[in-house]
Amino acid sequence: MAVPNAEASAAKRLGRRKRKRRKAPWWELPVLVAVAILVAVLVKTFVIQPFFIPSPSMEKTLHGCTGCKGDRILVNKPIYDLRDPHPGDIVVFHAPPGWNEEPASKPPPNPVVRALRGFGQLVGFVPPDGLVLVKRVIAMGGQTIKGVSLNGRDEIMISEHGTAGPWRTLNEPYTYYDVDDPRAAFGPVTVPKGRLWVMGDHRNDSADSRFHCGAGAAQGANDASCDPVASTVPINEVIGKAVVIAWPPSRWRTLGTPSTFKNAALALAGEQPFLGGALLMVPVYLVRRRRRRLP
Repeated sequence: MAVPNAEASAAKRLGRRKRKRRKAPWWELPVLVAVAILVAVLVKTFVIQPFFIPSPSMEKTLHGCTGCKGDRILVNKPIYDLRDPHPGDIVVFHAPPGWNEEPASKPPPNPVVRALRGFGQLVGFVPPDGLVLVKRVIAMGGQTIKGVSLNGRDEIMISEHGTAGPWRTLNEPYTYYDVDDPRAAFGPVTVPKGRLWVMGDHRNDSADSRFHCGAGAAQGANDASCDPVASTVPINEVIGKAVVIAWPPSRWRTLGTPSTFKNAALALAGEQPFLGGALLMVPVYLVRRRRRRLP
């Protein structure tokens, strides 16, 4: 007879628990949504941000075109607070003033539309305000770069010791040409310290450093006509490093560093082991951010 009594007691306890259950307060869902948005904003601001590809200048590595639904990439933002960009990195950056060939977009006056636009920018489905570009770093401050056409081949050459050389020819299987490139020959140009020479993988359809080399860029600029400042990007305008094609799912892959940039002269281009640098991440991050803010 003890068993039925135990069962009855358990049933009573279960009934009391059910009676004690209350509906979630009305404000719980809005709070959860607000927390989720806050987390997304913090991640976007300090860690990872999605961007869409606005043009075909990086084909066929990254797909994109004006007005179409191109690739969406994820960009690592804090990495360049720990180190400078290196040749081979695909970077997202604010275009220098002279590169902005179209007027920057202005936020819509309607607050609802502005909020929707902000959310679209948050998830990478709406272009950011201002001109933001995606290119590959080919040379960094202190390096000298030139383009040559030899035996029907267009090649990029890099020197670590100025125009005297020696010169190293880049092996660039990632580049794409759909027509002959009239701007293949340029330079030599020495990249100023603190700046980057960037180029699109779609070499004959990219308004990049070579395009902005000087007034004679359409016919191929030379050392006399190429402005090394106007044709390069300040490091402090770089938003981050593209690390993954996140959309569409059929094109998901990581974006690494081409082997032509992984050599002794550019040994620093390799990623540092995460665990070894983890303890130094916070202080180095804060120091570099403070330096960037100084005039």
